Amino acid sequence: MQRHEPSQPEDDHKLILERIYDIALEPTQLDEFINLWADTDWEEQFTQTGDNQTGAFDAHFKAHLERAEAFLLLGDTPPTQLEDHLKPYDKFAAFTVNAALIVEGANAGANAAFNVSKGDNLSSLQIPSDVQEPLLNVVKDVLHRNDCSERLIKSENETKQGAMLFRVIRIPTQNGATPSALVVSTYVHWREAIGDILNNAFKLTKAEQGVVRKLTEGHDVKSIAASRGTTVGTVREQIKSIIAKMNLRSQADVVRFALILSEFSEPSAVGGGDETVKTLVTSEDWFQAQVWKPFKSIKLPDERVMTYHEMGPSNGQPVLYSHMGSAMVRWTKPMIKLAFQHKLRIICPIRSGYGESDNLNADADVLDTTSSDTAFLLKSLGISKLPYAVHGSDFPFAADLAAKHPELISEVIGIGARPCLPGGEPVDGPGRWQRFFVWTARHNPSLVHFASKAVMMMAKRIGPDAMLNKICRDSPTDLALLQSDEIKQVLVANLELMAGPSSNAARAFAMEYIAFHEDWSHLMQGLRQIPVHIYTAEEDPTISFAALDELHKAYPWITFEVVSNAGLALMYEDAERLIPALADAAHRAASDSSPTVAVRRRADA
Repeated sequence: MQRHEPSQPEDDHKLILERIYDIALEPTQLDEFINLWADTDWEEQFTQTGDNQTGAFDAHFKAHLERAEAFLLLGDTPPTQLEDHLKPYDKFAAFTVNAALIVEGANAGANAAFNVSKGDNLSSLQIPSDVQEPLLNVVKDVLHRNDCSERLIKSENETKQGAMLFRVIRIPTQNGATPSALVVSTYVHWREAIGDILNNAFKLTKAEQGVVRKLTEGHDVKSIAASRGTTVGTVREQIKSIIAKMNLRSQADVVRFALILSEFSEPSAVGGGDETVKTLVTSEDWFQAQVWKPFKSIKLPDERVMTYHEMGPSNGQPVLYSHMGSAMVRWTKPMIKLAFQHKLRIICPIRSGYGESDNLNADADVLDTTSSDTAFLLKSLGISKLPYAVHGSDFPFAADLAAKHPELISEVIGIGARPCLPGGEPVDGPGRWQRFFVWTARHNPSLVHFASKAVMMMAKRIGPDAMLNKICRDSPTDLALLQSDEIKQVLVANLELMAGPSSNAARAFAMEYIAFHEDWSHLMQGLRQIPVHIYTAEEDPTISFAALDELHKAYPWITFEVVSNAGLALMYEDAERLIPALADAAHRAASDSSPTVAVRRRADA
């Protein structure tokens, strides 16, 4: 399409107004508007010069943008469905309840075990009488107490399948609304096959297997010692040995892992010797559960709730991981396997406004708030130093956190990351969407907020599959990646943290874009004291490769590596290179052997 000849401002204003209201009624029209923007002189026409560098577009259209936005958001009514939280528990009895203790959703297992249906009251469910009142109290605690986000309780009533356990987990909601609770129950029937797995995979002794069985059935240390005719101290030492051998972090983790193993230990599934046991331990279903396990949450000092995701072994070496605007939070099964192989614990804070993390205030400082939130989470988890793996446009978050909390960050690994040049000059690629959002972020905040809302509503309207194809259209490798159903499922779930049935990251997206396109180059200088390595994808349309030489000259202490046959989804396309690199950085941080001095000398040379 050829660029249009300059037109009369009044004609342009009429056309722009028509397009704004077209977008309000049909968000997919944003694509056409951005193409039209690229083919006109509107950018020059609405870029002011002199002391006032912002607001020319807003001056003409702000009131119209606000009116159009009211129409745009009519279609954004988050549903109350919580089925997604039940997905990882298809083989258990699971249901969700709201603050009024009314069942909001239940799976087939819950219906079969307790005759649970949507709309039932928790107090009327057909559950063992001895656990009914404790379960009510625990659910209330999980829903309303800040210090109680998860509890595990046991019914004393024995059944043919063994003891019954109930796990209750808080499901936070957006904007300070009362959360719901997920209740997962299982009949624990200890089978010899579970002991075989614990012996073959983790070398647990018969005595240790017996302790795991007792823990899984809900016994405490004293009752285990009494039943086995031994001391409490002996049982505690056995539990420490079990946790170490199974590469777990706590006694509760041992119970959860044993419950997972019980899914794959039906008598009909065993009998094939060591090979069958090996298959059970490395079961694809187990890794599938790891991919889709629920997010965790934490209450921040200002009362906002932040969710976060952990992948890999809980006692692995930690790496802080950012998710970019397209919310690349969850990993695929092969990536999860690599994390376990390399003893790598990935910690991904889900930033304010994404998924179920409470939104920022409209006047908040994005960088400062994100750094404070992240530091609070790491300190709450007891983590003192770790590398930061940062995606794409998220690079300012890493630079700001390293400046404000240098004690936390050992080094930075950029995955398609984009530093800015001195003076704040961006290195963004030439794509039309990219150019449009960069310009609006710098010059007209009302338009970038409206366009961000339109992006989210477009994603909801056309669906995540079509939106992923739109995002990936400039990269053949990204488009090829979408041919894998397994990877596509994960990417769709990630995208829904930005624009899903109950999420809308428009405010956060716009505020971040504005913050990223202010001058934050002073933060780049603060990174001289730690190693910084950036992987740049050859097919990434969001970065200008012509700017790489300028980046080399401006920041000689940063190393850059161009990765061929990769695009925006670089982390998923080159996981076999990147995950070991993250693990190396994590182990350097743990051993305090990060090559800071060598990098500083090289930079100063």
